[in-house]
Amino acid sequence: MANFNIQTKRDIVKTLQYKGEGNTVTTPANYGAAIVDPTFTAVGKVLDINLQPDIQHMDSDILGSEDIVDAVKTGEMYAFQISFQMRDTALINYAVSASGGGVGSIDESLTFMFSEYLSGVENFTAMYGCRPTSLSATLDRGVWIANMTFIAKEITIPSATSPWSAQTPVYASEPAGSAMTHSGAGADPFTWNAVAFPESRFTISVTRGMAVQAINGTDKIIYCKCSTRRAEFSVDAFVKANTLETDYVAKTERTSGYSISTSPNKDFAFVDCVITSFNRQKSASSADAFRESITARIGSLSIT
Repeated sequence: MANFNIQTKRDIVKTLQYKGEGNTVTTPANYGAAIVDPTFTAVGKVLDINLQPDIQHMDSDILGSEDIVDAVKTGEMYAFQISFQMRDTALINYAVSASGGGVGSIDESLTFMFSEYLSGVENFTAMYGCRPTSLSATLDRGVWIANMTFIAKEITIPSATSPWSAQTPVYASEPAGSAMTHSGAGADPFTWNAVAFPESRFTISVTRGMAVQAINGTDKIIYCKCSTRRAEFSVDAFVKANTLETDYVAKTERTSGYSISTSPNKDFAFVDCVITSFNRQKSASSADAFRESITARIGSLSIT
């Protein structure tokens, strides 16, 4: 008999959403713990969720048997990736912000959740103790698309019983407003050394090194916090001067920035940027304006 319980994107009931667990650098005991006030915020217009549980085990292969006789679980590691159209900068700031910023920064771990229909019954999945390990945000004459990877203390198996059934959770609805677009920040949003350069594509990448504590006696990690921050951006700019090439050759450190949006009014601010790659291609077969592409290492950054 055929099984008609096929799942599609329409079976997502409650959109991906999150709630802060508090500053778990100053209060490590709250890392991955049950949240007191389950009032959630929607991630944005979610495009993809990729859950990546990694359950380690050791096979027992013993003398006297040609077969493996047992499998023993030795550890649990959890991560997940999400892709979404940005409506604000609240979530990506967890990846961008410097350590020491408290709530709303990398210091605060997060609880995520979503629900879906499985065989016609709503099932809940929760991700506890989440911190971002990478961010890529791209604008290519369209909408801002963010891709983020998180490490987590635990990702639960879908269950028909909500983890917050004993409380009064306030779930977020699918965001009604439009995503941020390339025109939302006005003309020439990219600046290098306080000078505007017209461009057609911008990407920022941030990687956070994470110190993870996994101890004997428990399968899950018990804690993690950020240890390093590395960031760079790439931009395709229209040629207007020899400034970018000159700074690339000299390895001159500059300030830079990119206006994300005027409503809300948000900007990337970059300090001590060094251009690490440069190319400028000219073609007689193309009628397009000449462009030059750079990648720059960022010394420090923030969203202002």
